[in-house]
Amino acid sequence: MSVTAVKRTVLIFLFNNDGSELLMIHKKRGQGAGKWNVPGGKLLPGENEEAAATRECEEECGLKPLQLELAGKLEFYFPAGNAWDNLCTVFRAHGFTGVLVKENEECTAEWISCDKIPYKKMWDSDRLWTPLLFQGNYFHRSYTFDEKDKVTEEKVLI
Repeated sequence: MSVTAVKRTVLIFLFNNDGSELLMIHKKRGQGAGKWNVPGGKLLPGENEEAAATRECEEECGLKPLQLELAGKLEFYFPAGNAWDNLCTVFRAHGFTGVLVKENEECTAEWISCDKIPYKKMWDSDRLWTPLLFQGNYFHRSYTFDEKDKVTEEKVLI
């Protein structure tokens, strides 16, 4: 069995101007297809985390986030199929330029009220760490998932 390198990824929590809504995507394909998430993805060779978060948000939704703020770090491990192991840098932003692209081949995008986040339709770990982001706390967590993408272990690193 070959071991796949751990990927470096980013997530960007982009809020509307008054902070009452969060830009979310419903994935159509790839890892997490069918789940709700926020824009994000893998870093390109030589790309830093901030550049990747900006690029991914623009590619997926047409919006360029402004004034990115480091929110935390996440580690995701999938021992049943390590191809999706990744180290994720999480950002938040409250400003943006551009026009929302509501649908493309990868996802649909929409503004979701912060009091209506669809946790039951998101990754199993999101309900555990996303509240820390909303509280403004820096966090570093590690999650291990089973073959059905359910959390089997959470480690609080910060």
